[in-house]
Amino acid sequence: MKKALVTGGCGFLGSWIVRQLVEDGREVRVLAVPGESRENVADLDVEIVEGDVRRRADVEAAVAGADTVFHAAAIYQDWAPDPTLMYDVNLRGTFNVLEASRRAGVEKVIYTASIVSLGRPEPGLEADETTPYECWDLDFPYSRSKFHSRELAEYFADWDLDVRVVCPAIVLGPGDLRPTPSGALIVGQFEPYLPALHYEGGANYVDVRDAAHVHLLAARYGAKGERYVAAGTNLSNQEFVETIRKVAGTKKPLVKLPVTLASTVATGMDVAARVTGQPPLLAKDFFRYSLRASYYRNDKARRELGATFRPIEETVADAIDYFRGRGLIAA
Repeated sequence: MKKALVTGGCGFLGSWIVRQLVEDGREVRVLAVPGESRENVADLDVEIVEGDVRRRADVEAAVAGADTVFHAAAIYQDWAPDPTLMYDVNLRGTFNVLEASRRAGVEKVIYTASIVSLGRPEPGLEADETTPYECWDLDFPYSRSKFHSRELAEYFADWDLDVRVVCPAIVLGPGDLRPTPSGALIVGQFEPYLPALHYEGGANYVDVRDAAHVHLLAARYGAKGERYVAAGTNLSNQEFVETIRKVAGTKKPLVKLPVTLASTVATGMDVAARVTGQPPLLAKDFFRYSLRASYYRNDKARRELGATFRPIEETVADAIDYFRGRGLIAA
């Protein structure tokens, strides 16, 4: 790898991919949306080109001269009353990047999918790269868009473009500017007038720095057409909230919401969000998705790529420090 293009390279995960590539001595070009914050890469010696993955000419110009492409650009929202833009960016944008890479003779593409593009395991089990998608009964646009775009990437691999797929779990850590829906899970626990709420279900959480490193490892040691789950720690929703309380040293009361009550709350928040236009604290579709524990194994990434994953306590502590530094969490 001599010159890498990173789409979405100013974003949360993308910027850590960029940072680690620079630390590895690689020449890096970043495709950034016009007007997008450059804060996460401002201290790095990288080439930034402006463009939109939905525009073929922008992508072709960005890909020119690159031997490796990391396609991390996507819209990540847990609440999307109109998901049109999300599908457009996540699907048409992915096609444009892959087709431009194919035409330009790029050596390899590392595509950022998500564990939500895979299926959830049966209760009591853990899923992996082979678990079939099964969320068709849920209106969860982000999950569906990542499923279809992952399939698209794998179709290109079938047609002989070297594409390797990384499926990160819920990504947490420093550098989450917005914050993303993942970071909002932590920020939301510091709402001053709410107890530490949780409900049934669980998920897997991964440090953003570890997820980024899996991308670099996939580029170095991965194989064409293969998927690699970048998963850190499986936690029930209660364990996740307890971890935040322990790391932050807070004494907020821990309250478990019955599923029926939590569903009512999520539905009410959804109605209010559609009126105000502000994302709800608990998105209805994400709530329904997360009621089923989405636990994943990282055996393949460890075995075939040599990936390692840090303790969740370290990740949460660094995320809290970062959000406090940005004034998103009161000191």
